[in-house]
Amino acid sequence: MRLRDFLAPERTLVPLGGEGLEGASRQLVERLAGARGVLDADKLRRRVAAERTEDVVAMGDRALLLHYRTDAVGQLIVALGVARSPICFDPGDGATHCARIVLLIAAPPRHAARYLQIVGGFARLLRKAEVLDAVLSAPDADALVNLAAFAEYQLPEQLAVRDVMSEHPRTIGPDAPLKEAARTLVRTGLGAMPVVDDEDRVIGMVSEREVIRHLLSVQAFSGPDSRALSPAAMGARTVRDVMTRQVLCVAPQQPIAEVAALMSNKDVDRVPVVKEGRLVGFLTRGDIVRKLIGS
Repeated sequence: MRLRDFLAPERTLVPLGGEGLEGASRQLVERLAGARGVLDADKLRRRVAAERTEDVVAMGDRALLLHYRTDAVGQLIVALGVARSPICFDPGDGATHCARIVLLIAAPPRHAARYLQIVGGFARLLRKAEVLDAVLSAPDADALVNLAAFAEYQLPEQLAVRDVMSEHPRTIGPDAPLKEAARTLVRTGLGAMPVVDDEDRVIGMVSEREVIRHLLSVQAFSGPDSRALSPAAMGARTVRDVMTRQVLCVAPQQPIAEVAALMSNKDVDRVPVVKEGRLVGFLTRGDIVRKLIGS
């Protein structure tokens, strides 16, 4: 399929107006409200209005991507807008991202594979200076939708996990003190680490969730019932005591779209990558997005 297959003049705004990104998103969602494939327009409006920071991804200074996984739609639909002046987005991390192009994609959760193909296709195409110039200079919606670049661009081949994963991930052993795991998670900003044995076989995962659960249990026993479990005993806990033993692992040759759908369905943010029983990489949702948008 081609990118042109997912565009339509009635879902395109040139120029895109509104006050900031919030106003632009409202205009674009109204373009989608009456589109074929929208099952519940009001539910879609509420989802967009929720304004979650993770719903917005900056494609450099080329475009802002608004992406929503929701059962308010029955199929993947796209709205596209080009503003006369840059629209800015502040994710709250001290960096402000501005772009004239705003791309809104809504897709049902089961369409993770198609969603990734579309996002990757737009990201790759807009990295070409001549295509970006053509999009920004299009005089109206019909001219924008009918650009040759969209009609000619075939959706990219599916990426494999090995193309996206982080190699040589940080790991920890099962007998390491839990305090060491906590310090490592905080120092590195990692949300979780694979727990491996001496042969690099994945035997568990330790995450911020397990550490927090441990800290809460310490707090729970610090009052009148503190004799039931002494602080010394709690401090002696190891990773093995709190790690999750049922771990979803994937193979390096699996299609990334298939794995992304699996992660979405299982509500998992990160998975170890295993080959012949041994850890060879680590994959997060952030890795997938960064690879697709090229940042």
